[in-house]
Amino acid sequence: MNAKEEAKKVEATSSITDRFATKARLNLNDLLRRRSEERKVDKKANLIILSSVTGIAAVVVLILSL
Repeated sequence: MNAKEEAKKVEATSSITDRFATKARLNLNDLLRRRSEERKVDKKANLIILSSVTGIAAVVVLILSL
């Protein structure tokens, strides 16, 4: 039981030190690059959604016109 308790203490102290560890500064260029990549993904998703809705609307209009 002693080994388990010591392992828990070590785990707790390591999580505390991780929480207060200094982190590298954010790079603005990296953030801008990530945002542009997100925009590309969003554009593709929006295009897929728009084309799906248009296709469904066309099918509904075609069915109703018969």
